[in-house]
Amino acid sequence: MISTPTPRRIHRRHPQPTRRGLAALGLVLALALLVGTFAIATGGRATQSRRHDLHHQSIALLESAIQTAQSLGEELESDLRLPVDEGAAVWIDVKVITSDDQPNQIEATLVRNNRPGMSIRRPQRGNS
Repeated sequence: MISTPTPRRIHRRHPQPTRRGLAALGLVLALALLVGTFAIATGGRATQSRRHDLHHQSIALLESAIQTAQSLGEELESDLRLPVDEGAAVWIDVKVITSDDQPNQIEATLVRNNRPGMSIRRPQRGNS
C-alpha cells in the first residue's frame, strides 16, 4: 500500500492586516482633516488681522490728511489733493463741507485708481 500524505488543513486567518490598514487609513484621514481645519482657521485669523491693520492704517492716514488741511487754516478754500503713492495712483482728496445748520467739516477720502474708497469727516478747528 502506498502511503499518501494526509491533506493538511489550510487555516485561513481573518483579514486582520486589511482591518488594520483601514483603521490606519481612517486615522490618517481624521488627522489630515484636523490639521486642515486648523490651517484654515489660522489663515482666516491672519487675514482678518491684516485687514484690521490696513483699516487702521487707512484711518490714520486720513486723520493725518485732515490735520494737514487744518494747519492751512483759512487758506483751504478749494479741494486739496495729497499724493500717497503716485506710482500706484493713490491719493487723498480733502475738501471742506459747509452747512448752514452745522459747523464746517473737513472730509478726507482715500482714492485708488480714480475710485473713491474710505472717507472720514471731522469738524474744522477754529470754525464755529
